[in-house]
Amino acid sequence: MLARYTSYIFVPPSFTFLIFSYLGFLSEPSYESKILVVIHSFVFGLILPIIFFVHLRKKGIVNDVDATIKEERIQPYMFGVFLCLTGALSSYLLNFDSIIYYLWLIYFFNTLILILINKYWKISAHAIGASTPMGVLIYLYGVFGVVYIPVVILIGWSRIYLKKHTKAQVFVGSIFGFLLTLAQLYFFTYIIG
Repeated sequence: MLARYTSYIFVPPSFTFLIFSYLGFLSEPSYESKILVVIHSFVFGLILPIIFFVHLRKKGIVNDVDATIKEERIQPYMFGVFLCLTGALSSYLLNFDSIIYYLWLIYFFNTLILILINKYWKISAHAIGASTPMGVLIYLYGVFGVVYIPVVILIGWSRIYLKKHTKAQVFVGSIFGFLLTLAQLYFFTYIIG
């Protein structure tokens, strides 16, 4: 029961919404802009992906809530790419702090790579979704960001326990989300500036 609820509640869009909201409150100067980041991430990071997924389920394009068949994941991932680009562009136009803009671009690039991997192997998007915020927290707080590791472990355990992914798929997904996010944050902030 715990594994199922964990897997349902902590879908990748949940983490997207949470990390952007956190960064909005951390980086934005005014209360209004903080709230705007929360609303923005709620729309592009949480609600629209879930509505699109439910739509695909109703049309029978995705057969179950876990999108167990890897080929069924392509449309939700492609829609995610569109949302990430839209999120990045609108963040830029709304003059959000650069870390918000950069993180939307990171989600965009990570999702493109996820699509490529998914053609050959069903890597765990749940693990990627859980470990991406860990990359952000390590970037912001250094070693203190490891306090987030239990969350990644809980998500990974739930996916393995429910037999939705192998240990390798969860492990690689966790490393993928964490390392790619961390590397891109350093690239965007120190190289692009």
